[in-house]
Amino acid sequence: MAEDHSSQGHVVVIFGATGTAGSGALQACLADPAVSEVRAITRRPLGVSHPKLREVSCSDFANLSGVGHYFKGVDCCLFCLGTSVRNVEGEDEYRKIHVNYPLAAARTLLAESPAVTFVYLSGAGTKRTSWMMWARVKAEAEDQLAKLGFVRHANVRPTGILPAQPKGAERWLLAPLAKLIPALTIDRMDVGRAMLRLGLDKSWQGTRTLESSDLKTLLKGAPVPSASVG
Repeated sequence: MAEDHSSQGHVVVIFGATGTAGSGALQACLADPAVSEVRAITRRPLGVSHPKLREVSCSDFANLSGVGHYFKGVDCCLFCLGTSVRNVEGEDEYRKIHVNYPLAAARTLLAESPAVTFVYLSGAGTKRTSWMMWARVKAEAEDQLAKLGFVRHANVRPTGILPAQPKGAERWLLAPLAKLIPALTIDRMDVGRAMLRLGLDKSWQGTRTLESSDLKTLLKGAPVPSASVG
């Protein structure tokens, strides 16, 4: 049975902590003194050791009934689970990962921690009418999450996320672009810190959608936007 650390500090659940943005969110949580416990829902070991960290093994992100007790006493969820369209066989598989999985997490969290804040990692260019499949699917996820009735639900739409150690195209294309045109990219740690800021800030309610520029502004101390920008 998961312990409730809420009286000692904030409890954060993270999905996708092995990915680029998720690893940034994990590090942000572990470094923040306001966070007392991080519960990482993961299929494979993170390879990280920290007193705050509790790894929760999960084989099926569409059915979280077996790990539902870990969602009690949670203050916020940073949902960073996702993949590139290049890694899936088609739209059905992409929708399963980017719509079904976050909705399963959201519903389980609401059942166990009704006041939880849900922060969903979307992407720049997300649009219901886009000609790009991934953009339409993520817009569908944003819409479905907004209907669930969270006290606070945020979509974050970062541009190109810079990993800790760029490889391949990220090394020869994305990293140089970051120097030439900073607006086209955002560091994974900045994404993680901004998502955590949204998750722990209780000054706002409803649904908010933040682009990369909003995330960067948020990290400079600006308040959470008073209305959704997307």
